[in-house]
Amino acid sequence: MKDISAAVIHDVKNQLAELALRLETRGDAVLETGIALAVARRLTELLLLQRQQAGMLQANIDSASPADLLQELAADYRSQFPNLDIHAESAGAPPYWFYDAVLIRLALANAAHNACRNARSSVILAARQQDGLLIFEIADDGPGFPAEMLAATDIAPTPASRHGTGLGLYLAGKIAGLHVLNNKFGSVELANRDGAIFRLKLP
Repeated sequence: MKDISAAVIHDVKNQLAELALRLETRGDAVLETGIALAVARRLTELLLLQRQQAGMLQANIDSASPADLLQELAADYRSQFPNLDIHAESAGAPPYWFYDAVLIRLALANAAHNACRNARSSVILAARQQDGLLIFEIADDGPGFPAEMLAATDIAPTPASRHGTGLGLYLAGKIAGLHVLNNKFGSVELANRDGAIFRLKLP
């Protein structure tokens, strides 16, 4: 049954991605394109959750450019949220780092989408190298994370809230933890400072 459900989810995800591509080609349905892509991303998260629960989620580590990733994400979300000031800051980032670019992009895209949904006027996507770590940071000027999320010792899927089901945050933590170097594991942190701050740290 799990194999069947995974196949169905995968098929629907691909059809949504095809729909988004056709809408993008039309050029007059930017918001609708964003919705289709967001739903496809959620289905991808479900597939990853199934793999994680089965012990099959793995990271394919290779060199990638943090600056390029942030620029791509910023461009994607500017088109979906044209009323927000969304910009990327990567002056402190290394020219490249070793991580699974597909998984990290998925984790950051979910955080960026949440930030854009809750921001009042601006979202900052940043990357920097600090203490031997690559730190991605996504900050918005919205109301911030609920106190119970900041107090939690482990991020887990929760009932619907300001940040949806919590599935994206849960998977971001698992994705970060797949990145290991010299017994140091990647991690996710949440904080509030004039809004919500999501940090993903990679060794």
